[in-house]
Amino acid sequence: MLKYQQIQLTYIVPVYLDQNLDALYHLIKTYESYDLETLKQIHFIFIDDHSPVDVKLPKNCQLNYSLAKISTHIMWNQGGARNLGVHLAKSQKMVLTDLDHTFPESVFQFLIQTKTPNQIFTFKRIRDNEVAMPHYNTFFLSKSTYFKSLGVDEEFCGHYGHEDVFFIEFQKRVGTKLYTYRDQTIFSHEHKNSKQPQHQLHRDSSITKPLFDAKYRILKDKNRDPFDAHSRLFLNFEWHQVEESIKL
Repeated sequence: MLKYQQIQLTYIVPVYLDQNLDALYHLIKTYESYDLETLKQIHFIFIDDHSPVDVKLPKNCQLNYSLAKISTHIMWNQGGARNLGVHLAKSQKMVLTDLDHTFPESVFQFLIQTKTPNQIFTFKRIRDNEVAMPHYNTFFLSKSTYFKSLGVDEEFCGHYGHEDVFFIEFQKRVGTKLYTYRDQTIFSHEHKNSKQPQHQLHRDSSITKPLFDAKYRILKDKNRDPFDAHSRLFLNFEWHQVEESIKL
């Protein structure tokens, strides 16, 4: 554990790519340009969610990083990938996000310096030079807060959508407050609408929407234990660590 002592912030991002690694490499190159004193305190965890392409990090990657691969084929398993990322995190303070979002160096510095949160904080997004509302797939919280709701419910995995919304609604039900930073904004790229999207998976929430509705009814029933809504599925797949470098 000595090599993790300088880590103040863990950055967790699921990776599913079926075209090329351009989006991942662009993100890494952007972060490699940041000040070394900032990067020394961040651990980047990349979770390859069984991508059809061979996910490898650039040679001589100038970040503290871990790369793990989910070897079980489960479509739309980003919830499971997030659970794995948090499982591997060595710091209390964490950012959970995806490849569509980039954090300015100033936001990293702010999060490193701020105290460990006991609530969840989201970020306004700059998209096409305009301010967009926060997305539930990107937020700042502590590892202990994450597990107040038993992590992301992996019963949603295998189909598109609603696992992130249910995670937030569950957190609200167990008393976690949700705030949006006023001044700390991030950049949103919306790769799904680009000429080279990260993947071509079909977005169909016809399975997850009824599942969410049933679980949400339990959460809203004050006479029910909210934990009745959670399947208890956690790391419901095979995985292995591919590589790690904590050397900054």
